[in-house]
Amino acid sequence: MAVSSTVPMAHTEFATGDVDMAHDYLCSTYADHAPHLSGDRDHFRFRASSTREERFGVEFIAQSMELRTVAEPVGDLLVPHVLKGRLAVSTRNDDVRAEPGEELLVPPDTRLAVRWQGKGLGVLRLNTAAVIKYAGELTESRVRFPLSRPVSATRARYWRSVVKHVTREFLADQDALASPLIRAEIFRLLTATLLETFPVVMEETSLRGTVEPGAVRRAIAFIDAHADTDISVTEIAAAARVGPRALQAAFQRHLGITPTAYLRQVRLDRAHLDLQMSDPTKGDTVAAIANTWGFAHHGRFAVAYRNRYGRSPRDTLFS
Repeated sequence: MAVSSTVPMAHTEFATGDVDMAHDYLCSTYADHAPHLSGDRDHFRFRASSTREERFGVEFIAQSMELRTVAEPVGDLLVPHVLKGRLAVSTRNDDVRAEPGEELLVPPDTRLAVRWQGKGLGVLRLNTAAVIKYAGELTESRVRFPLSRPVSATRARYWRSVVKHVTREFLADQDALASPLIRAEIFRLLTATLLETFPVVMEETSLRGTVEPGAVRRAIAFIDAHADTDISVTEIAAAARVGPRALQAAFQRHLGITPTAYLRQVRLDRAHLDLQMSDPTKGDTVAAIANTWGFAHHGRFAVAYRNRYGRSPRDTLFS
């Protein structure tokens, strides 16, 4: 699974009063399991929604009965956040519970014993292979994901703020949803925050190497030629014919910045050119240009633009 994706976000909604249909939905969306339900079957209610693409998704599920089950491995990384009710998840080695307002990290490759009093769960889904790939770019390590709670209350609050930004701002912006570059940035933001929030196990896979200036020049040429596409540090390093960590060190040594920082500079320069060449009387906007070049947070885009060019993006567009 590559970090990049051109597949747009898909939104689905589902609701039923039929226990068997709810079970089929949970099996197809999450994992096979044999449910044991307690409560009022005659007035059973289940509803769910999902907005997702290949690498990440934001989901909601609620049901009126208590569920106890043993589920097969999900495959994806899940971070359920309890809105109402309670959630308890166990593996062979761990037992974690979450109350309203709390979340936990569910591993992708382990059978799970689950008890859910299902008044409401928000679920953040991440593709495991894509997370492992991007985590390798960040840390040059292979990561594993145990069942766990956040490492601290501060980290948990930051995780919630990021998810809130994604759900309330990104998912509400149709232009942002349509941008492959912004979707890639959202995935990377979620992955980086996940790695900082939960006690992920990291296994060193390689050592830092020495890189000649020619590799940096090859990387710069690749970035300049592909800045309008969703490229990763791994792809840049492959074009430069070195490893990701060695490339990171070489950029710091020769340019004083990281490859991703250089990529952002290039995209900011391209956005600057687009602002200069656009016509606001024909409907061109700062937001649309920022989205085109992968700047999901328009306020931060404006700050970065002003720091680099000494004026606001709007001033450039209307000049």
